[in-house]
Amino acid sequence: MKNEVSTILDKQALGVLVRQDALRSRHVTRSGGGMLYAIFGTAFDALRSNRLRSFLTMLGLIIGVSAVIAVVTLTQGVTESVNQSFSSLGTNVLTISPGSTSSRGVRTAGSSQTLTLKDAEAVSQLSHIVYWSPILNASGQVIYSDQNTNTSVRGVYPDYQYIQNLQIAQGNWLTDGDEQSNAAVAVIGATTAQNLFTDPTVSPIGQNIRVDSQLFRIVGVLQTKGSQGPANADDVIYVPFSAALQRLRPSSYVDQIQIQVDTTDNVTAVQLAVTSLLRSRHHLAGPDPSLRQQNGLTSSRPVTSFQGGGNGAYRSGGGGFQGGGGPPPSGGATGGGPTGGNTSSSSSSSSSRTTRTASSNPANDFQVLNVNQLISTAQQNSSVLTTLLIGIAAISLTVGGIGIMNIMLVSVTERLREIGICKAIGARERDIRNQFLLEALLLTIAGGMVGIFIGLLAGFLLTLDLRVPFILSALPVVVAFGVSTVIGVTFGLYPAVRASKLDPILTLRTA
Repeated sequence: MKNEVSTILDKQALGVLVRQDALRSRHVTRSGGGMLYAIFGTAFDALRSNRLRSFLTMLGLIIGVSAVIAVVTLTQGVTESVNQSFSSLGTNVLTISPGSTSSRGVRTAGSSQTLTLKDAEAVSQLSHIVYWSPILNASGQVIYSDQNTNTSVRGVYPDYQYIQNLQIAQGNWLTDGDEQSNAAVAVIGATTAQNLFTDPTVSPIGQNIRVDSQLFRIVGVLQTKGSQGPANADDVIYVPFSAALQRLRPSSYVDQIQIQVDTTDNVTAVQLAVTSLLRSRHHLAGPDPSLRQQNGLTSSRPVTSFQGGGNGAYRSGGGGFQGGGGPPPSGGATGGGPTGGNTSSSSSSSSSRTTRTASSNPANDFQVLNVNQLISTAQQNSSVLTTLLIGIAAISLTVGGIGIMNIMLVSVTERLREIGICKAIGARERDIRNQFLLEALLLTIAGGMVGIFIGLLAGFLLTLDLRVPFILSALPVVVAFGVSTVIGVTFGLYPAVRASKLDPILTLRTA
């Protein structure tokens, strides 16, 4: 066995000699492209003679590069889908969700149930709101005849159609009468209609479906709206809010409140008014510090609202949150007459609020977001996930690079005879170093190209499965190729330099 290995190594060394002699006979210098071609051929032969080891060496790099490409492709698709879906809402839509904001600014929507139907009704009384709807989410198995599917069910008010810009393909949308009578009627999305009604000759209108053992009559089918990130906006059933509350999911809370403001110019003011209203209803002391910082407010005076009497009152007084009579800033905090509240004046309460610590102004237990903030929040969440996954992929790339360095060191040890013969017949340290460095580069470049192909394929399949756009961007491909090349140079340099520094006499004696 040892003789066979020695014969192979001798043949590899002899191959280098033959290439060099042929090049010299053609008057090609060592520094020219011909010498590089000879080194490239020798490096390629060395890798080809150990196919399995070369593949296993590239495996870590392939996994890392493919993971980066797949994650970036998927993230770009989800971001584009989110932007498209939110942009269809319009810039004058506000979404109110339960949950608080952490100290680092990360939204924790849905972490608790804090919104009620009474909150929604109170919000609807504010000025400049043209449409509003509470939302109650449910999910379950939907059955029609011998067909069944699992989909999401949303209890909404009739105004929801205008807020979401939903278009009817067949039948009608939910009516005020349906809401008032708790009618068991439903409007289904295009995908839900396709899943339940496979026979094109059967119209869904007027058919009865069973949602978690409750019968609902279909009164409308929506036009195709498209996906919203991982969710399919067409795979949904809308029912009257009262029917969902009574028949599907009895609850004291709502999952969301959506409102549409008359003009985009009033969005910020309505957002502040909604925040003040809900903080008062939820018994949260003082104004929201985060809103004051976002809008550049330095005064601790309550935000002026749209409703109620008095000058600057939240609902019915001057200067204070709920009461107070006279002109500001004399209105009291909780009630009062023409010159101030019966407990404290606006100026004194303003002074005391200024000296309070942040702990006296608890954070909101809800969120009021406009479309731009929704897009920003979705992008932040996507960026955090992308950073995490890319970090994991970077670890895989590093492990792959270390594996390449280890294998190249093993290769140096196995090819002592080849190195000794090459140096004995005149090969310079630069030639030996370039040969081993080129072998490492070939491994990483090949691994990077395979990883790019697998990553693009995986990204395409993931976006296809999640129904988000597949965006083919050159940037992640170029970056992945560059990273694989850098890894080859970085982790292949030490074995290459070590091979070039070997003493030919000692290597021949050891071999």
